Amino acid sequence: MLKQKRWGQIIDCCRKKEVVTVDELVNILQVSPATVRRDLQEMDDLNIITRFHGGAKVNTNQLDEPHMLIKGETYSSEKKAVARRAAKLIQDHQMIYLDAGSTTLEIIPYITVKNITVVTPGIPHIAALAKKEISTIVPGGPLRPGTEAIAGMTTIRQIEEMYFDVAFLGTNGIHEQVGFTTTNEMEGGTKAAALKRAKTTYIVADNSKFGILNPVRFANLEDAIVLTDKIPSDFDLSLIRFIRSNGETNIHD
Repeated sequence: MLKQKRWGQIIDCCRKKEVVTVDELVNILQVSPATVRRDLQEMDDLNIITRFHGGAKVNTNQLDEPHMLIKGETYSSEKKAVARRAAKLIQDHQMIYLDAGSTTLEIIPYITVKNITVVTPGIPHIAALAKKEISTIVPGGPLRPGTEAIAGMTTIRQIEEMYFDVAFLGTNGIHEQVGFTTTNEMEGGTKAAALKRAKTTYIVADNSKFGILNPVRFANLEDAIVLTDKIPSDFDLSLIRFIRSNGETNIHD
């Protein structure tokens, strides 16, 4: 098993159980105790988890997520650049999944095609799509006021019955070892469900999301194409497929 997938499973285990022992991880990962201890030490060094004698627990210092009003005002120009590039990827007659979030919201004003249907759990997105007279489907479920997103088991079940030509997902973090992460389990489940039902998935994110880790992993790095304004120089480009808003691409198999 690749290190990235092991680390992702370790994060998942710690999140579900709060604390997890080395013996439990050995059984789950089917690797040696030495491998588990080495992984835990490396993850502790990176401040991903807190290691203690015989086990570990996940760090939750990034659990709190800013309100949509705050997120919308940060990295505004970068988000608009990413959004303009994302809108160019939409074609006539497509079924589109547009995730909740400030960056995906910025895509809507730049959409030029009309003959599409958009599925979105984002409350601000609904009015923006209606203003452009774009056919819109809103899945049901409970509302998270802070992120203005519909997210719950009902939402996930409905998305699992759909199919998308393209999905545009937001993320709170892009981490080399863990993958794409967010702060809430239900929103993470909604993202994961949309990704599985999409022919092509783009993660739309400004450069501030690189290197950030949150408690809920919803996808591995290889599962989607990253659409961003720029990538930090210390991030390993070989780990991702990407499109930059300036036109640079790295789409490999």
